[in-house]
Amino acid sequence: MEADDEIFNNMKKLQDLKFLIYELSHHRVDFHNFDILTLNHLPDPIKLDDEYKALKKDHTIEQIAWSIIQKYKL
Repeated sequence: MEADDEIFNNMKKLQDLKFLIYELSHHRVDFHNFDILTLNHLPDPIKLDDEYKALKKDHTIEQIAWSIIQKYKL
């Protein structure tokens, strides 16, 4: 049961991250560009799960979203 809870919590955090990227980019990123773990962005997809894992310890979800927006110029 704990594994299921962890998976659910991680999926919820990724969903929150996607929503914040959408909102904070002033809707320049379309929801159709999001997959479960990635954001389709040329030339290569952005691996949201990797970005989140790298920053989650020291950053809020909003800070991670801003970081992705700035890093990839969204």
